[in-house]
Amino acid sequence: MRDTWSFHESFKNANQLDILYKYYFLSCYNYSEHCELLIDENDTVRGVLFGSIEAETITRSVKYKFHEVALGIWIFLHVMLGRLGCRSTALKEISALTETDMLGEQYAEQFASEINLFIVAKGLRGSGFGRALMDRYVGFCKKNGLKSAFLWTDLDCSFSFYEKYGFRLHSTFYHHKLADTATRKDNGLIFYLDIPLV
Repeated sequence: MRDTWSFHESFKNANQLDILYKYYFLSCYNYSEHCELLIDENDTVRGVLFGSIEAETITRSVKYKFHEVALGIWIFLHVMLGRLGCRSTALKEISALTETDMLGEQYAEQFASEINLFIVAKGLRGSGFGRALMDRYVGFCKKNGLKSAFLWTDLDCSFSFYEKYGFRLHSTFYHHKLADTATRKDNGLIFYLDIPLV
């Protein structure tokens, strides 16, 4: 994840930045019903795709909320112990991550599934591994009767992959923590995919 996203750049004097990436990874994993890992011959994870089912049951809602609260307490303790550097900066940056997630998921109720996390290592891009992960996810959606999926990303992402796969742009949004732009223009992208169930 760290090779793809640089969440850590705004944290001052942080000495255990892996905690931040673990927090984001677990936040995505928490809501996921579909989890695929691409692992190389050295048992190194080189790709991941997590997907959720948006229609929550009571059981799912309770499970998600419990883990979300526990994860929030866990990251707060790490911040208070100074492991992510300056406490006020770390709290502000984690709050910004939450804000961007909320903006990216503002239309979640319109879709049956969400891709919570999708990464393929830079050296493997263009080799078909991302398409294979996405195909397996679409298979999961079909198996569960999920007719649509969405994801959000930013301008720094190689989002042309989604367009080539068949995703369409649903909407855009702006958040100051996403890809740098010279002016205040939308830098968040929400894509969706219609999934044929036959």
